[in-house]
Amino acid sequence: MESAGKKTSTLKQALHSLLPEGIVGFSVYTIALIAAVFALPAMALQPGSAQFLFVVGGLAIWRYSWGITHFIRAIIFKNIVFPRYRKVEERNRDELMPSKLYLLVTSFRIETDTSLKVFRSIIQDAIDCVNEHDIECLIVPSIVEASDERMIKSMFRDMNPPKKLKLDIVRIPGTGKRDGLAQGFRAISRDMPPADAVAAVIDGDSALESGLLKKTASFFKMMPEIGALTTDEECQVNGSKVIREWHSLRFAQRQMLMSSMGLSKRVLTLTGRMSMFRASIVTNPDFINQVENDHLEHWRFGRLRFLTGDDKSSWYWVLKQGWSMLYVPDVQIYTIEDPPHPNFFKASTILMRRWFGNMLRTNARALNIPPHTTGFFTWWCLLDQRMSMWTALSGPIFVTMLCFKYSIAFLAIYAVWIGLTRWVMTVMLLGARYKTSWMYPFLLYYNQVYGSLIKTFILFRLNKQSWTRQPTKLLASGTVWKQRIVELSSLGLHVFAMLTFISVIGYLAGVFEF
Repeated sequence: MESAGKKTSTLKQALHSLLPEGIVGFSVYTIALIAAVFALPAMALQPGSAQFLFVVGGLAIWRYSWGITHFIRAIIFKNIVFPRYRKVEERNRDELMPSKLYLLVTSFRIETDTSLKVFRSIIQDAIDCVNEHDIECLIVPSIVEASDERMIKSMFRDMNPPKKLKLDIVRIPGTGKRDGLAQGFRAISRDMPPADAVAAVIDGDSALESGLLKKTASFFKMMPEIGALTTDEECQVNGSKVIREWHSLRFAQRQMLMSSMGLSKRVLTLTGRMSMFRASIVTNPDFINQVENDHLEHWRFGRLRFLTGDDKSSWYWVLKQGWSMLYVPDVQIYTIEDPPHPNFFKASTILMRRWFGNMLRTNARALNIPPHTTGFFTWWCLLDQRMSMWTALSGPIFVTMLCFKYSIAFLAIYAVWIGLTRWVMTVMLLGARYKTSWMYPFLLYYNQVYGSLIKTFILFRLNKQSWTRQPTKLLASGTVWKQRIVELSSLGLHVFAMLTFISVIGYLAGVFEF
């Protein structure tokens, strides 16, 4: 009996390892979706359905063919192209390692337990890298609190680092991450880095996977055209089930998109969580000024100084200079996320406003870089960022109009359509993460529709920005009346754009006639 129990347990473990995590819940969703398809009302075959299929289907062909393109490119990069890079890198790693490695770590208002875990992972990986490859390494924590300085120094001593591993702590006032990065870059500059030196920029809530440094720093000698690189990312979220699944979905989508962009040796962001640069880039005075004092000259807002989005500033500088950028999909950093609010809707709204604001403030100027510098595929992806916020809203508006003109039954048709397309998208994400969830289809739709509403809101209010971790906000300039005029103009342009968009959709739906 005991032997039979062990065999059953072994069989369950084998099945568990073969099947993706979350497959049970997703299977239930699949069965419910099939039942919904068979339960569609007869109205699905009545007049108006052809119009629905023509418009929504036409948009779907455009959007999902673009998604399939990214999927195919990601699979090619992850399974064919990058493994070839890795084989060459592993075979020649000793010769490809830089003579000196810099690790700039910015930390402010991060939980003590998180800081301990992060700095321990960074110091340990640096020790392993120095001992294995006999290179020099300098860790530059850019911090605000005296307690953090004492903690880092104590941990560094206790871990018994080799002589070639040094520590240079930079203390700054709590004026923001951009200032912390700039002071850290200047500290690296004062050290006079050798020509082949590499600098990693790491956020204070991001722990390194063991062996990450040696698996990434060597690519810069191997690929002289590479100016920077970034890696895969996973997170541990201290929050509810839905917000954990939301973050998990986000990082699966990130892995897919970044792998697709990696095929062109370009990425759409050099994440502030952990990216690596040639030291000659981070010590360039123009680069440091870009990160510290980045701004936008806007026809309505005037000179708009950027508070957040330092990773977009560094990415824009590297892209503008014509450097290639590598994505390394087989190593990870682990971020520890504390949602800005316990309520999922409020937390996701705060985070999306920050992320999309950073994206949109840099998008327009990145599009102005000639395609022969950015690469045509990258340039087209930047253009798609502008278009996708509108195309994602066309479906809900269109089906609402058909419901008014024909029948409420179109709502059921649309719901099944959304269920089917998001089912396909969820299955495709298995190419990025071998896990799934019944929540993914619903969260995908939430991200696309509600996220697009936030994007269109921000598009006309690029001056609205604030940090998640810090209460600092960009203060409005000018008189009270000037501020009100700016706010009214933002509202007016937003309303005009939305009415124009709705009118076009209404005309295609046959509800409006011109």
